[in-house]
Amino acid sequence: MKKLLKNSLLLVALITGINLYAADRVEVSVNEGQTLIVELDDVSTVSLEDASGFILFKDSPALDGNYRKQIDFSRIPTGTYFLNSEDLNGIYTTVIKKSSTGLSIEDKTAAVVFKPIYRVESKQVRFFLTNPAETYASLRVYDAAGELVGEIKEKGYTVSKTLDFSKMPKGEYTFRLSVADKVITEKLSI
Repeated sequence: MKKLLKNSLLLVALITGINLYAADRVEVSVNEGQTLIVELDDVSTVSLEDASGFILFKDSPALDGNYRKQIDFSRIPTGTYFLNSEDLNGIYTTVIKKSSTGLSIEDKTAAVVFKPIYRVESKQVRFFLTNPAETYASLRVYDAAGELVGEIKEKGYTVSKTLDFSKMPKGEYTFRLSVADKVITEKLSI
């Protein structure tokens, strides 16, 4: 029981630290009511999408530098928009609402989706995911021909599985994780 409590506290501290780290790297502000100012550090992708998932803007800045962009909302209809920034560890979402009076930022880090960790060892793949929202996570594995060869669905703060590929042919497999309305795809050679 003591070990479980200790590990739980360590995990909470880790997640809190990563959330604070993400918050420090993502600065979003409003200028003159209709212009969104985005300042980011060390991100690989920045995108702006509407509530239906349509991408209005996407950019791929260098991972090793500062990024600053001004996005003019004057011609964009009123509604809810999502600014997603992605780095090596996860995808961070900021919610932006446009009304007739201007823009408002709902939350600095409204949602954080952590990227999964895969470790290939012999004919096994160890899969680990931190899922602080405790939403359902669905991992689908496809072979080189695009055929579904396995699927895992689990809900929990952490998801840890070992996938056995000992009876599968060698080759490249696609791992497609769906969690919190995000899809993260990775290809691994096994």
